[in-house]
Amino acid sequence: MPKDLLMRFPLALLALLLAAPATAHAAEGDIIVTREPGTTAAEVRQDADVALVKPLGIEHTELVEPRDGDVAGALAELRADEDVVFAEPDSVVSISALVAPDDLLFSALWGLRNIFAVDVWARTEGADVRVGVVDTGVDGTHEDLAGQVVGGYDFVSRDAVAQDGHGHGTHVAGTIAARGRNGLGVIGVAPAAKIVPLRALGNDGNGYMSDIAAAFDYAGDQGLKIVNASLGGGYARVLETVIGSHPNTLYVVAAGNAGQDNDNRTTASYPCALPQANIVCVAANDSRDRIASFSNYGAQTVDIAAPGVGVRSTVPGNRYESMNGTSMASPHVAGAAALALAANPSATAAQLKWALLGSVDAAPSFTGKSLTAGRLNAPAAVAAITGTLPTAPATVAPVAPPAEPAPSEAVPTPEAPVSPAPETPVAPADPAPAAPAPPASPGADAPPVTMAPRLSGLAVAGTLKRASGRLRVSFQLNLPATVRFTVTAKGKRVATWTRKGQGGGNHFTLTRRLPTGKTLKRGSYKLAVSLSATAQASASLRVR
Repeated sequence: MPKDLLMRFPLALLALLLAAPATAHAAEGDIIVTREPGTTAAEVRQDADVALVKPLGIEHTELVEPRDGDVAGALAELRADEDVVFAEPDSVVSISALVAPDDLLFSALWGLRNIFAVDVWARTEGADVRVGVVDTGVDGTHEDLAGQVVGGYDFVSRDAVAQDGHGHGTHVAGTIAARGRNGLGVIGVAPAAKIVPLRALGNDGNGYMSDIAAAFDYAGDQGLKIVNASLGGGYARVLETVIGSHPNTLYVVAAGNAGQDNDNRTTASYPCALPQANIVCVAANDSRDRIASFSNYGAQTVDIAAPGVGVRSTVPGNRYESMNGTSMASPHVAGAAALALAANPSATAAQLKWALLGSVDAAPSFTGKSLTAGRLNAPAAVAAITGTLPTAPATVAPVAPPAEPAPSEAVPTPEAPVSPAPETPVAPADPAPAAPAPPASPGADAPPVTMAPRLSGLAVAGTLKRASGRLRVSFQLNLPATVRFTVTAKGKRVATWTRKGQGGGNHFTLTRRLPTGKTLKRGSYKLAVSLSATAQASASLRVR
């Protein structure tokens, strides 16, 4: 630089230029870090073994890169540093995320906006993920499903081609993976994913539990990591056995449309009410984030809510219809699972479930209606699956079959279809296989079997930095049990409460305002999750 030009630079600006690193442009693997006010950037970088890429124009924020290339390790170190407000990967944004798809009916797809699907498509659209659809078949010739349907099998007519003579399965498939940006009708939650049709329900929307179980088993054997089953009926031990035998397949199922509590075993809809850890049961919410009047619910057996009222999607014959039902809610979650799996192909079924349930948007109307008391948030689930994941394996809990009804009681029947709204055609929302009689109880001479409940795999994710912050508390139970939560500060108890835990994976969300009504102030706390005074797990919390 010429001397006369050099003299024109202020000394502070010259020092900044000389100190700038060689890599001054953002690149894959970089991390955005925001520090607490008053902290030193150099110390934060040294502790996490990261180097400065460039300072950002945001207060206390800069772009860094791991010195050893270990992005996950650097993120974990930064997020564990009390001097760091947040650390996140510097993700790629494309122009497609800023332009609404040109699909003709896109404006009618309120459910996609409700779960913020558009916000995540710049990062993932579900490419290379196959989703099994156990239903009435799929019309693979539909203009919006052309090229989206691969393989499959017809368990009703024993045919390699699973055609849809009803329409329900095609509607479900469109919500999951209808082609997008093709100037046609709709777009799916995961428009780059593929559908594997597994027909187990007939043209009348009904079927047998044996065919459902065979389809579930086939999906697991074929290595499908996600299966959607928008159906429900009575308890069947074979279904419980099959699901348990494929722990790395996530079965996303509908809660049912009887408007009743699935926690009541005498009237519950299955497979929703089964205890297997690799099941996600979905209730339906409307556009105002309220549980739909027809939707089943359950604080222990129903996991999450998703859009299920007035859902527009594909039906055979290149047509489109709106339908209501938890059948329409379930494929929104299956599609979001496909987005998450595409973002992290090595994720297990347990981790996918954790990401979906641990990232919900809570609403007062969901309280007591599901395990999470929240509604699906697709980009939050993708963010969770690409962050620090829990490593504890899912535990499948052995449970007794539901009790046989008393002679004066009627055996539960499959839920009734939703009544059509006058202005839009609505198909039966959850075609259900006929409910077989519950299995016989063990003989009187069978020795009693008792098992003590055990708690394991406690994981805490999230932050309580602000009033809107949330913590996602996850753990495993081998049996259903009452779990005690205790928050302490400097050895003194701040609050304690109990919740009913289900066998398998459990997920609870905490805010600064605890369930007891106590609001946590800034400071350090310890959260203990226990079944007894001697069997507990704990984690440290910090409120900022």
